[in-house]
This record gives sequence, C-alpha cells and structure tokens, in this order.
Amino acid sequence: MSPVAPPPAGVTVTPVRPGAELTAFIRLPHRLYAGNPYWTPPLDAGQRALLDPARRHPFHDTATVQPFLARRGRRGVGRIVAVDDPRQNEGGFGLFESEASPEVSGALFTAASQWLRSRGREALLGPLNLSTNHECGLLVDGFDTPPVMLMPYNPAHYQDLFEAFGLKPAKDLWSWTIDLTVPFPERITRLRDRVAQRHRCVLRPLDLDRLDAEADMLRRIYNEAWQGSWGFHPMSEAEFRYTVRELKPLLHRGVTLVAEVDGVPAGFGMILPDAAPALRAARGRLWTYGLPLGAVRLVRELRRAETGRALLIGILAKHRGKGIDALLRVAGLERARELGMRTLNASWVLEDNTASNRGIVAMGGRRGVTHRLYELGL
Repeated sequence: MSPVAPPPAGVTVTPVRPGAELTAFIRLPHRLYAGNPYWTPPLDAGQRALLDPARRHPFHDTATVQPFLARRGRRGVGRIVAVDDPRQNEGGFGLFESEASPEVSGALFTAASQWLRSRGREALLGPLNLSTNHECGLLVDGFDTPPVMLMPYNPAHYQDLFEAFGLKPAKDLWSWTIDLTVPFPERITRLRDRVAQRHRCVLRPLDLDRLDAEADMLRRIYNEAWQGSWGFHPMSEAEFRYTVRELKPLLHRGVTLVAEVDGVPAGFGMILPDAAPALRAARGRLWTYGLPLGAVRLVRELRRAETGRALLIGILAKHRGKGIDALLRVAGLERARELGMRTLNASWVLEDNTASNRGIVAMGGRRGVTHRLYELGL
C-alpha cells in the first residue's frame, strides 16, 4: 500500500485495514507506554469494535473513520484516526499516539489533514476518540495523576508535538475532585430540601429492569439539555443504547438518579465507580491463553473501587434555574458515599461553563487536571 504522506526520515504513513494492521494499531500504545503506571489500556475488543466498520458500531452509521499507522521500516512508531462526521462542523482526529518525534507526529497530522481535506473539510479539531461523546482532549497538566475511566492520558511531550505542527488551543476541559469524607455545607443540604418541596421534584433510581426504555428517556434529556453547547452533537438512539449497554455492569454499582417534576422526567445525574484501576489490572485483554485472567483481575479491582466519576448531569431547559441540579448532586454524592466511594471525580466541564463549575465548587470541588482540544484550519 502506497504511503499517503511524504516519508520524512524513513517514516511512512499508511491507511489501516481490518485484520493484522488494525491489531498493530490497537497494540501500539502498549509498547509506547511500557512501564508507565498511569496509562490505562482500553480493552482490545472495545477498540476493535469501535474502529472496524464491519463490527457495526453505531457511530459508523453516520460517520466515516480512517485509522493511519506510522512506521519506520516495519516498526510502528505512531498512529492517528481521521473522522468525517457530518454532525460536526470540523473534521476530527483522535487516538493519537507517537514517539517523541516531530517527524512522526507531523507525518500523522499531514495524513489525517489530507484525508479530511479530500472529503471537503476545512478545519481540524481534536483529539476526539471519536467525538465529544467519547473520550476527548489532550492532557496538558497532571501527568503524575492516574486518569479516571473514560478520560485520556498522554505524555507531556504530546503538547509540543501538537503545537509544532501548528495546532492551536480551542477549548479547555476541566476535571474536579470532591472529597466525599467531608460533610457537605449545610446551606447546600437546605437548598436540596427547599427545591424538592417548592418544585414538587422527586428523585428515583434508574430502573435497570427496563433499561432500553430508560435509555431512550435519558437520551432525550441528554440531547436536549446539551443542545447548543460548544462541540456537542446529539447521539442517535442506536449510539446511546450501545453506550448504555457497555456501561450496564457499572450502572449496577453506581448511582443514576432521575429527577421527576409532577411525575415527568426533568433531568438526571449519573455517577459510576471508577473502572480505570480495573482496566489497568486487565492490561487490555479479558482472555489470555484461553484463560479469563484479565476478566478476573478486572472484577476483583472493580469491587475495591473507592473513587467514582460523575459522568453526566443534565436538566431540561424549562426546569433550569430551579436548583434541580443541586438536588441531583447532593443526593447522588450522598448515595455514592453510602456505596463506599470516598472520592468523586467530576469531569469533564468546559472552562467557560460558569454555572456548572460554580455548582461543583459549592459542593467542595477542587480543580484537578486539564485536558485541551486543539484546532487547525485546513
């Protein structure tokens, strides 16, 4: 297969095909991060399902994804995916990994840019793995902090590689940490009680026995609540159901509360146990030599989880400003504490989402790591 980018210093970049090439793409980070205690290897099977159109991940129903692999000779030295999603204004790139070489990263960015330009795209945004509904952002501080589940990790030198190619900061994504061993401020609990009484708001747990119907309700709230937010695009029914089914084992161990006003859903909040330590223990594979070694490690570590991730909180527009978000936060954190969680990571929040950031601060949140999205005109 001929390279799609000029080969600087012996570097070639080629499109990745399903099969052995896709396996090489998926396994490359295991060599690049060897010995790094903070990197969380995703499950190989999940990566293959996400990237191989034949596996029919619902993301491929609307978007086209092209992985590229960079090599020096036969040795893999970097990778990237280009994403053409009609729901996004810009072309996307993600799943970026590279040796500490501007030649390698430059060849990868060039390949992704050329592919997107050939499809009529005029700008590049990322990293997106594969959209803002998935993992996204480049870690730009906190490199000695293990990432929580569904948050990316990368070495510090990636920022230099991005900026050497001309990529410019587009938006910062903030993560917050809340200590659940510390009592909540009394004024917050008073607000919770006033909201429940004044607005006839009742909280109920997600009904896991009716998961498909509940997923449809969550999707309607999710798509409406985030409509108009920077970088957001709605999820299809198939995508959302696929995501919920993937998260189902964690939903059983987490807290998902639905806020109802006069019996009608008005918002929801979702807290899940942090599965990142369990994924690090599994080392990317549930089965090794025909034995479920990774699965055993994953289940064992998940039972020990003392950290949770506040993944989503969304309120329908007509119910905003009533304090329902505070009601969901307080009740969710209290329930998480009852389940044995000692720390909660609230991520990610746009740097200019003042209301959400203030609400987390009111709950005792402290700023943690920062991820950054970059853009480039094509």
